[in-house]
Amino acid sequence: MDGHSEVEGLCHGIAEAIGRRDVDWLRLVLAPDFVQRTPAGEAKDATAFLQAIAGIEVEILLVRLERVEVDVSAAGALATGIQLARVLVEGREVEDRRAFVDWFVRTEAGWRLQVAVDLG
Repeated sequence: MDGHSEVEGLCHGIAEAIGRRDVDWLRLVLAPDFVQRTPAGEAKDATAFLQAIAGIEVEILLVRLERVEVDVSAAGALATGIQLARVLVEGREVEDRRAFVDWFVRTEAGWRLQVAVDLG
């Protein structure tokens, strides 16, 4: 499998793991110096990112990617796209679409997510 396919598969796997709140699996795919950024400049390290996912208080019906584009270079891989989440909030189904930008690096263990930018 080439880098493009590996990273694209990892992107889909991350979305599905968020939907399952599978922080154990997610921890395995984060780079040691992982950071999540928001447009407001807020930064979360891996621990805070995983705690936020584990602490999602609504019922998650679905998390998947509607679109993902991957560009691989010698320095890493850039993934951009749209994530769709469907959740139940007070008995009402709500859809949330968010643009994202993820930066992956290749490590001895394979591709790892180093930076996630939620463009919410």
